[in-house]
Amino acid sequence: MAVKVARVLAFAVIGTIVVAACGAMLAVAPVVDEGVAAQAEPAAPTPTPTPIPAPSPVPLYSKLRVFVASESTDQVWVLDGKPGEPYALVGKIAVGKLPHQLAVSPDGKWVAVNNRMGNTTSVIDPASMKEVVRLMVGKQPHGITWSADGKTLFVGHEHDTYIARFEAGTWKPLSPLMVGVPQHVLTISPSRPNELWFTLTNTQQADVLRVYDLETNKITQIKVNDVHDAYFTPDQSEVWSSSSGFIDKPSDRMVIYDPVTKTVKSEIHLPGTYPFHTEKVDQDGVFFMADTSLMVLSDHLGPGLLWVDWKERRVVAETKLGKQPFHTTYDPEGDRLLTTTNVDGMVNVIDVKTRAVVQKLPVPKPHGIGAVPIAGP
Repeated sequence: MAVKVARVLAFAVIGTIVVAACGAMLAVAPVVDEGVAAQAEPAAPTPTPTPIPAPSPVPLYSKLRVFVASESTDQVWVLDGKPGEPYALVGKIAVGKLPHQLAVSPDGKWVAVNNRMGNTTSVIDPASMKEVVRLMVGKQPHGITWSADGKTLFVGHEHDTYIARFEAGTWKPLSPLMVGVPQHVLTISPSRPNELWFTLTNTQQADVLRVYDLETNKITQIKVNDVHDAYFTPDQSEVWSSSSGFIDKPSDRMVIYDPVTKTVKSEIHLPGTYPFHTEKVDQDGVFFMADTSLMVLSDHLGPGLLWVDWKERRVVAETKLGKQPFHTTYDPEGDRLLTTTNVDGMVNVIDVKTRAVVQKLPVPKPHGIGAVPIAGP
């Protein structure tokens, strides 16, 4: 028993010596954490990337070419303007007697103008600024528009009971639309490409706003009287019509329609104004204002250009212009509108941001206007 106790004590002493030795070894040669050592080393400097400038936006065109129907000269006057720069007269194109309404094809390839007292329609190549054909149409052509795909030109008449049609490029006459009444203006929306809206003049018939279905050849009569021009809102969800159409019979009445049901939604009045025309798709150019909450209307009473919040049904501002403002086109690069004023013989260039007139260009008795982008120098 004494021997066993002695052995146990001996092993205990040996174990203590070993542990002490291990402790001494650890103290002399400590284990080093490689991660800590790496952090202690100075980090290599990170190279600063060279900033790459954002690419400049590519202009939509080298210049915008504006065509203006000059009623008293039997010509279409041509204005050119580079992005953000003033416009200048660059040419005059002889057409028929009293050029009036004018329409630019959606692709910008053609400009067509109705010669109101010549019973013809002139088609112009905007690049060469030359009349390529003069089409024989009915009596006193007035309304004019293109199909949404640009393949068909429509011409309405104030003293004939059909709407003429022509194939773009070949200018071959297509079968006319027999509507049975004289027409004043024509309207087509890209959202409803098979519907040709037209207003009536020189008739005792009621329901003076009608829609011709180009697929079924059926005509829908909308129950409304006293309509001058009709046009879609910028988002194409509504149709608005102005009233009277006679210079000496002003009317502040606007009628608003649902284009789906083809019924009147409401009738409003814009006191102190006489609304006339607005910029139309498939007619007055290929560009339109980005802010679709606003619609601009020429005002014969102001006279001026009305800025209308069409959803709120109210005029938010008016740019004063000369007597009898008519049609408007848009320049997106300069964010400018160009509106004709017939009596004082001016094309008014208007800054959209400030709504101020920034330039006036004299054109005798201007009426219709349209703009085409030109890519070349």
